[in-house]
Amino acid sequence: MSKTSKPPSSSDDQAAGESIKNIRKQIRQANWPEYLRKLGFSDNTVEQCVSKSEVRLNPYWIKLQADEQGRLIIGLEKMVAEEIFTSKRNEKVDQILAYNWVKKSVVRNRNRAWFIYDFLSQYPSGDFFKANIVRLKFQLNEDQITQIEHDYEGNIKEQRYHMVLTWMKAKKLNSVKKVAKALKHIELVAPDISKSESKAAGSSTKADSCSSDDESDSQSSSESDWKETISVSELEKQSLKELCLKFAKAIADKTNCVPLQATKQENVSKEEFGNTSSWLFKKQTDKKNIPPESLFEEAAKACNDRVKSSHETTNKQQQNVAGLTGIAGIGKTTFCKFVLKHWIESHPHSFVFYISIRDVDFMEKCNLLKFLLVSTDHDYKFKPETDDLILNEINKSSDTLIVIDGLDEARTTQKFSEDPFGMSLHQEKMPYCILMNLLNCRLLPNAKKLIASRPNAFLNFNPQCKPVFLLQVLGLSKESQNLLCKQYSKSEEQQKHVQDELEKQPNVSALLFIPVFARLIIPYFVDNLESNKPVLSISDVFLNQLEQWQKKQKFHTDRKHLKQLTKLAFDGVENRQFSFPSQDVMKHGIEMKFIEPFMCAHAKHQHGMLVLDGEKKFFFIHATWQEFLAALHLMVFASYEEFSSKIQQIFQQSSWEVVVRFLFGFCHQKVQRKLKKLFPDCLKMDRKGKVVKTQVRKLLPDLSELFSDILVTAAECFNDPIESKLHINKFKSREKDSTLFNICSWANEAKDDDLTKAVANSLPNPLLLSEDFLPHQVMSFCHVVSAAEESHILNVGDWQKSSTFTGLGLHTLLSTIQQSTHKIPKLHLKEVDLSVDFEIILELLPGITELTLLACGLTIPMVENLVGVITQHNIHLSHLNLSLNNLNGVGKYLAKSIHLMQVLLLAPSNLQEDDFNAIAEATAKRDTNMSLLNMSGNVMSKKALDSFAPGISKLDGIWLRKCSVTGDGLEQLCHEISNREKPMNFLYLRENNIGLIGVNHVSSCVYNIRQLWLYDCDLTITCLRALIAAILNMDHSMVYLDLHANKFGDEGAIALAPCLEKVENLNVSDCDITPVGANALHTANRKLKRGIGGLSDIPQATAASSVGRPHEVAQKPKKRCAIS
Repeated sequence: MSKTSKPPSSSDDQAAGESIKNIRKQIRQANWPEYLRKLGFSDNTVEQCVSKSEVRLNPYWIKLQADEQGRLIIGLEKMVAEEIFTSKRNEKVDQILAYNWVKKSVVRNRNRAWFIYDFLSQYPSGDFFKANIVRLKFQLNEDQITQIEHDYEGNIKEQRYHMVLTWMKAKKLNSVKKVAKALKHIELVAPDISKSESKAAGSSTKADSCSSDDESDSQSSSESDWKETISVSELEKQSLKELCLKFAKAIADKTNCVPLQATKQENVSKEEFGNTSSWLFKKQTDKKNIPPESLFEEAAKACNDRVKSSHETTNKQQQNVAGLTGIAGIGKTTFCKFVLKHWIESHPHSFVFYISIRDVDFMEKCNLLKFLLVSTDHDYKFKPETDDLILNEINKSSDTLIVIDGLDEARTTQKFSEDPFGMSLHQEKMPYCILMNLLNCRLLPNAKKLIASRPNAFLNFNPQCKPVFLLQVLGLSKESQNLLCKQYSKSEEQQKHVQDELEKQPNVSALLFIPVFARLIIPYFVDNLESNKPVLSISDVFLNQLEQWQKKQKFHTDRKHLKQLTKLAFDGVENRQFSFPSQDVMKHGIEMKFIEPFMCAHAKHQHGMLVLDGEKKFFFIHATWQEFLAALHLMVFASYEEFSSKIQQIFQQSSWEVVVRFLFGFCHQKVQRKLKKLFPDCLKMDRKGKVVKTQVRKLLPDLSELFSDILVTAAECFNDPIESKLHINKFKSREKDSTLFNICSWANEAKDDDLTKAVANSLPNPLLLSEDFLPHQVMSFCHVVSAAEESHILNVGDWQKSSTFTGLGLHTLLSTIQQSTHKIPKLHLKEVDLSVDFEIILELLPGITELTLLACGLTIPMVENLVGVITQHNIHLSHLNLSLNNLNGVGKYLAKSIHLMQVLLLAPSNLQEDDFNAIAEATAKRDTNMSLLNMSGNVMSKKALDSFAPGISKLDGIWLRKCSVTGDGLEQLCHEISNREKPMNFLYLRENNIGLIGVNHVSSCVYNIRQLWLYDCDLTITCLRALIAAILNMDHSMVYLDLHANKFGDEGAIALAPCLEKVENLNVSDCDITPVGANALHTANRKLKRGIGGLSDIPQATAASSVGRPHEVAQKPKKRCAIS
């Protein structure tokens, strides 16, 4: 607000005059004229500045005027800044400015300069100010920032001053109050304006009038303090965000450029997850490669698909969680880094947290923010109000990424199967509770989360916290292996030579898909091309690297310190410790300089294989190296008494699995010679080796309990699905035993002929290999089976679950069978590349009775050759599955061999009209009936359906799921079904909108169908009544009626109740039935005790009856169980 200034008195004038003289004298003594000349002022201007206008003696005003004239000399800033930014404000000059004769613009500019100085004192200098205030708040562009930095190079204070000045000019803020208001508007701390105005005590000045605006901002002290607190917290939040991004980028930048393969694993149950083995993880895989950038898109798709397919209620936020798993050394951490790198590039302003579980102290409480920052190098000071502000923003954001790496390295005795206690966003809890609440999405539901682990940690994971979407890292493809080989080779000729040598040692090349091995094996081959030294085993690979390090001058770890280092590694594995404070290292008698190159340190802003003295925590360069050294301690340095006391425990716990494999590698005779050469004083190694081999011989009787095959064939299952379902469920629920492949890998590692033969002769015959296989698993199994003294029957996969092979695994297995007397009567493959192995399959085909080539990229010429061999050798196939291949035009070839097939599956295969006609015509000419023809997923017109009508008497079952079947299309087919002499086993019409017309046609022949599937056919109550009327008119009962996912509600359920007299098993899951309809069905079923599926989940419906539920088969006759 303007005030009228009072003219100064004569005494005031005299005092001011004296002050001016003193100031002028001080300026002259400070040699300001020289500074002004260096700034580019003329001598006349300098003289005027010194003698005429006292106010111009103010250093700020001199700098400001010099800058406005554009004559600033680079290099002088440091001298001038010393006076400007460290001197105190001259109050006597302020008094002079208070008088009326001082120019308005001079006062305004001087006050503005001091205001900027006060503002800059509120914030630290450096990258934070530029990134979070200049760019985000002031919105200066890169050109402006670069120009200022260039003009004031080397003087950060001046750079900051002119960045503020540039913003003020751009916003046309020509007064201090406008600047203060603008700063508050963008949530920055504005200094007290009184500091920037005249300090003439008690005087009303014209300066007040000049420096005030038309409007005055008055706020209470408490409101101002609150606003300032929020602003400071906001800047701390931005600073922390930048720090987290910088840290994550430093980690991501360490990612090697060689790409990894990864494929998805959905809806993993404990049974499906396989065994506890980190080396031998089995999964039902979709071979589609998932790149890091598509990770969370695939997770969302997996959650949506799960809801659609199973009608489960899934937490929507679970699509923000992805699990990552894989065997030891396969590249899980590397894949995490790829995800980090992509996220930072695509979300440059988001919160990104990288958490290594080895850094988490599971015994100490913390809040969520401390947990998120546990692995980040930071100087952030935790304060409740700031923590809450940051967590609130993270909680709202959908751009936050949290990567949790190494779950299997958690140092805790708590099982991940336990339910976590609930918690709020700002509570302090134990880390286990925080971790599990992050994964079940009670905490930060919108944040994207990736958690990586070896498989054993996920095995018994709490189902509410286990990710719906799991990704398995499959390691290096053949192309990536070649790329890595190129990186290590000095020329293309050397690269080819190395690749040729690797191919000559399939036992070694089978390990190259594992990055940690590839990076040891390939350099070894490059360095030893001339000597042609063979690689014996995985243990030999690590031992070779140890020898290489010892030959280098910079290797400081002598035998004494290596012994102590192996003891540290062993104690770490035993106690689940993978991060070691410096006191632990020193406690083992290890000096810091002796841990290179085995360990690296937590270093701020620097990560990798380096050693830094004085750091608090150390960890081995890879968990596999720690496990190798732990095995070295047991075999070389431990006393026989210590070894004997530990060995049984080691064989029983999955966490020691990699250590055990190294122990068997040390049993190899040539490897033992190397060890004795390196460590002449090793203790009783031969005796220890015998103990290791004795342990495995104790496990051989367990092999006899392995399955030889699935308990029912496909034909038997479709003939009697209710009875077969019990056997299939029993087979699926069996404990997946890792013993077979563990033992085979141990025998392969030891290369002991007697042990290998003992294992081979203990294999059951026949033997079912119904899993998914990695190359080294197949190599180990083939090593054992080749030593068998008798011919073995090997069933690869089963008709319920086909097997998948990675890399050259299938080629290794088929080649071994081809060159032996072993047989493969059942071969069920899924998503494998047959370009190399199809000819071998054709050669083995005369001995095969069941064949599945699901989604194997079959072509018409390949099917033509397949059919040619089948017809030539008159091969009777009880099961042939060619689904998920593009087989447009295959009908005329399959027609030649239809008479030799019992079950044929051609689900989504892009079949066309001519294909249907050829297959239908061949089916009608059969001498015997066919158990099943599955053409689901192929669009079938009325003409196509009509073509099968004449031969429907030769089909005991037909699957037409999602074939776009219409009501009219069923007319001729149902007419012929009604004319069959024997009832049709089943008609499967799931997901076809057949309408009332279709239901009427089906009703006309329902008496001649044992099992009818009308799952999700949009049946209305009108449609249902027509079907019910036909069922009630039957003089016998049907085995099974599936009405799943038709929304007819209680009215339909009540109408269905009388049908239980004629339907042995009924499925009404997801039909919008309430307790009213459910109780009607239960009441009708009290005496009949039929199997009714879909009622167990209806509230209050279970009280009426406890029988007839498809998911609970106890206390019921076997044939009264339902399929749901």
